[in-house]
Amino acid sequence: MQRREFLTSSVVAGLAASAGASAQAQGNAAGTSTQTPAASKSVFFGQPVVSGPAPESLTILQAVNGPATGHLEIAVGDEPFRRIDSESAGLLPYDQNILKFTLPPLPPGKSVRYRVTANTILFKTDYNIIPGEPEQTEIRTFRTLDPQASATRFVVWNDTHEHQKTIDVLQQQTLAFRPDFLMWNGDQTNNVHDPVKMREQYLSPGELEISSQWPMAYARGNHDVRGPAAREVARFTGTPEDLFYYAFRSGPLAALVMDTGEDKPDDRAVYAGLAGFDAMRERQRQWLAQVIEQAWFRSAPYRILFCHIPLWWTPDGKERDFWMCSEVCRDAWLPLLQQARIQLVVSGHIHKATLMPATESQPIPQLMGGGPKLESATIIEGIADAQHCVLTCKKLTGEVAYRIELPAS
Repeated sequence: MQRREFLTSSVVAGLAASAGASAQAQGNAAGTSTQTPAASKSVFFGQPVVSGPAPESLTILQAVNGPATGHLEIAVGDEPFRRIDSESAGLLPYDQNILKFTLPPLPPGKSVRYRVTANTILFKTDYNIIPGEPEQTEIRTFRTLDPQASATRFVVWNDTHEHQKTIDVLQQQTLAFRPDFLMWNGDQTNNVHDPVKMREQYLSPGELEISSQWPMAYARGNHDVRGPAAREVARFTGTPEDLFYYAFRSGPLAALVMDTGEDKPDDRAVYAGLAGFDAMRERQRQWLAQVIEQAWFRSAPYRILFCHIPLWWTPDGKERDFWMCSEVCRDAWLPLLQQARIQLVVSGHIHKATLMPATESQPIPQLMGGGPKLESATIIEGIADAQHCVLTCKKLTGEVAYRIELPAS
């Protein structure tokens, strides 16, 4: 898999970014901003992202170039625009990197228009705050997911690891497929060191418009928990309640998104005592026991688990030490996944497209996407209707690597 190639380069880049982040933190601690609005730049960095992905838990995120404030306007169907300020404890948004707007619950299956207005802010003193001229994005449109729809279409990316050429092609093919939602299944990054860089890592790589036209479902990968800024990932991802495990329904498909954490045990010396993923997996087990009993989930004809690290790696179930997470996640969740009648696990992590059919020791089939280089990356396209749910794993050349069909149940 040649994972060392990107790891080595990312460590060097990460150290430099960490130094910059430290200087920024010192400036903030002193009550001043280390960034000043640049007159020649737009206040906006890249394109907005619609994330959630269920109609009752959507957010819209817009990266910015330096300290800024702003508001969102949305219009459902033919309704007029209404303003969303994202006020919190009496304060309106102000951030150097990201403006994040939580939407009210929206009706399912509806077209929603939206636009963001923002302006730079320069703090000189507490009573000398200079706002820049407001800028406004163009009006964009997305459609909320509909649990009652007769069919749904979705796309899965994984292990992009900041490979811009790969992301460019994935974006082109996703635009052509026109999904109802995009599932970005972990390892968006090599590591997470600097909030300034996170604008590209999570929101607008290469300033692409990756998810302004459909909701994005985000799953956290093991590389997304590495680095001093990993605790800020929730600021740049619009998951329900800022958790990295959740569930939603799109037409006949019930989707579980779960967080597999790191790929080695918590007590490994490399984590320096900072890893506590066992407790997180147990919380997910308790949550899973509740969500699979809900009527909207039980009534779904198709049920798929999306998680970054696969639950199985070798056909005999004997995992290598490096893939330890497969075993601990499987032990924690498998009885409930079987009870929920999960039909497929979709994951990544191994950087090689692989389909593992169900066996006696592996009761649920598993599809793993490739990546991150152009020649090994894949896109998974899913179509579910009343008759069947078909997932096609393709190389970026268009060649079909695997195709799996799930029966309605």
